[in-house]
Amino acid sequence: MKNQIVKRLVQISVLAIIATASFVGSAHGQSLSNPVRANIPFDFTVANKKFPAGEYFISRPQSSSGDAVLLVSSADGNRNTFRLTSGVWTSAPKESSILVFHQYGDQYFLSQVWPAGASVGRELLESRAEREARAGGTDKVAMKERTVSVTASPQ
Repeated sequence: MKNQIVKRLVQISVLAIIATASFVGSAHGQSLSNPVRANIPFDFTVANKKFPAGEYFISRPQSSSGDAVLLVSSADGNRNTFRLTSGVWTSAPKESSILVFHQYGDQYFLSQVWPAGASVGRELLESRAEREARAGGTDKVAMKERTVSVTASPQ
C-alpha cells in the first residue's frame, strides 16, 4: 500500500514537471513571431546548404507555428532552407537581434538566433558539414572554433 502511494506521488510529480516545462516552452515559443532580418557579410552554411553573403530573413515557416523549425531565406527568395532548433536561454535578454555563427577556417555555420529583447534564443542542430569542418574535413587537422556574431533587426 505504501509503495503504491509513493509510486502515485512520483507519477503526479513527473506529470507536474512535464506540464510546467510545456507551459514554459510554449510561452517562450513566441520568441520568433516576428522575422529577423540580417545582412550577413560572409558566405555561410545552414543544414549542409551553402548561402552567399547577403540579406537574409530568419523566421518561422508559418506565422502560427512554433520555433522548433526555422526558415532561413534570402531577401530575394531564391535561396532557403529549414532547420530544426532547440531553445537556449540567457538571464540577460539581448538588446538587439543577433545571429551567432561558428567559424572554422573560412567556413561559417549559423549556430544560434537571438531575437531582440528575448531571453530565449534558438540553437540550430549541428550539421554533418559543421562536424566535418570542426574535425578538419579531409585534411584531418582539427580546426579551432571561433564564434562570430552578426547584429540583425526585426523585419
